Amino acid sequence: MRIPPELIDQVRSEVNILDVVSQKVQLHKSGKNWFGFCPFHPETTPSFSVNEQKQIFNCFSCHRGGNVFKFVMETEGLTFPEAFQKVAEMSGISLDSKYTQLGSLNAAESSENGKIISLYAQATQLYHHILVNTELGEEALNYLHDRGLNDDMINEFNLGFAPTTDILKNFVKEKQIDYQVLRKSGLFVERPLNADDPVDNLNDRFKDRVMFPINDANGHPIAFSGRALHTEDKTVPKYLNSPETPIFNKRRVLFNLDKAKATIRQTKSVILFEGFMDVLAAYRAGVKNSVASMGTSLTDEQIGILAHQARKLSICYDGDDPGQNATKRALEIIRPSERFDLEVINLPDKLDPDEVVKKYGEEKFREIVQNQHETPLSFFMHFYARNRNLENENDQLAYISDILKELVTVKDPIERDLYLNRLASKFGVEYRNLESQLQSLMAEQQTREKTNPRANAQTPEQEFANYQKTITTVTESFEKPKYSRVERAERLLLYRMLHERDVWFKVRELEDFNFIHQSYQTLYLLAEEYFNHDEEFDDAKFLEMISDDQLHSLATELLMEEYQGMATDQEIEDCISLIMNEYPLDEKIKRLDEKIKKAKRMNDSDNLMSLIMEKTNLLRQKDLMKSEN
Repeated sequence: MRIPPELIDQVRSEVNILDVVSQKVQLHKSGKNWFGFCPFHPETTPSFSVNEQKQIFNCFSCHRGGNVFKFVMETEGLTFPEAFQKVAEMSGISLDSKYTQLGSLNAAESSENGKIISLYAQATQLYHHILVNTELGEEALNYLHDRGLNDDMINEFNLGFAPTTDILKNFVKEKQIDYQVLRKSGLFVERPLNADDPVDNLNDRFKDRVMFPINDANGHPIAFSGRALHTEDKTVPKYLNSPETPIFNKRRVLFNLDKAKATIRQTKSVILFEGFMDVLAAYRAGVKNSVASMGTSLTDEQIGILAHQARKLSICYDGDDPGQNATKRALEIIRPSERFDLEVINLPDKLDPDEVVKKYGEEKFREIVQNQHETPLSFFMHFYARNRNLENENDQLAYISDILKELVTVKDPIERDLYLNRLASKFGVEYRNLESQLQSLMAEQQTREKTNPRANAQTPEQEFANYQKTITTVTESFEKPKYSRVERAERLLLYRMLHERDVWFKVRELEDFNFIHQSYQTLYLLAEEYFNHDEEFDDAKFLEMISDDQLHSLATELLMEEYQGMATDQEIEDCISLIMNEYPLDEKIKRLDEKIKKAKRMNDSDNLMSLIMEKTNLLRQKDLMKSEN
């Protein structure tokens, strides 16, 4: 069944391609476009670009490009109906079942990634069923209830239980799922036994664990984190996460983002927790804009994903020493990017969020999250005071030194002044002495950056600053040298025709007009078809009409051009003259040159004189053409 064009238009228009691409590519703005490293090939200089206004992407190096559907198809190996359904989910559009079946996981038989996603969906259902409906899951269910999770929460997050047997392996054997899909899924451990049935060589990766599904941003389970139900054996890890697979990259995934993203976008704020149970406790308490990283330090990719959805980021880690150390590390990773209004949420009694909810209740937890914030510098004032006797002179000096080093990173002079005054008041030190020491530290920092600009480049933003100035040169090196004078004219004219209706009509009125190169003529004919149905040109929509890969790449690169201002009459006349008159004349002169060379070789004097006269007339025409211009 064909998807109606108006439905495709609706889905495409309600999703921002920047949000979709940012889930897989760390992007940085330069001019009108966003740049990053291409996800389709390895590179050392960013040649991948997204134009948010036109809703298209392009790599100037490998020449892949298109709209949001094309990006999802290329990165996830999906068919168009599958990509359409996925983008529809991102936009929150409910599709009729007859269209979801077109892009359903059952239709993804040609897509290995689709099969793995389907396998995870089935595994999630199996583990959840075992937890809530069988005796095997009773102990795990009681554990979750004891942790404060009711049945509604368990069902909403599809929590499950993996027993000690190879229950998933036996399940997939009945389903006859492709062995290579099973191997690549990360759900099994391969132990070659030379069995007749290769599936017998597999064992379930997760056993005797409470299962937390890890969803992608659209709510599809793509991994698991399994918490050991019995922790007596210290050789067994308490938490076991899925390995990285074709559909799961832990650096790009945040737990609960699928459920939290609507609230995050609405409030422009996000709260970062340490663990899954913390997020669940917050969610239970009504704090819906909460996420957690995947058991490791926050990554640059995760920061980029959050930065495109929130302006304020609050860190709410455990109140104990490990949690405070983790807060410090998170601040050090996030602060240099300058992409957030950063805050730290103080939890009482060195508790974790889950414990705060249990001890003080959900209403008190919400109050803490809403009101008990401090700036990063305020956090460091407390952090560096830990385990120090601030009555001791050596500890005082060490403390002041640590705070001054943090102040070096603060760009707001008023904020620096505020904390310098606090230090002076707290320790009875002259303000001007502290200010002098801070200025020395700042000068040292500037010297280090000049002599080694990458010394402190801990984030993509800082690294990006070192090569941002080269981006224009890089993109131009991929584009301009390969175009002849006439092709540049064709590109400019076609671009103007597509984006300015008066130019379109002017060229359409010309008799016998054709582009020189067949590829541009084909795009011109496709544009005719496009304008038969649409008056306004939409770059992303136009690209959907082009099925040929080479033509699609050419069109994408053309649409990514940024020609200045609107077309002038002289500009259009010059392009038309070059295409219709000057270029054909040049081609005739070239052919005559070949004939003249041949006549000279053959000593054909009569023919040679006639050819020279003909060439002379053509050159006169060319000179006349130039003088008229």
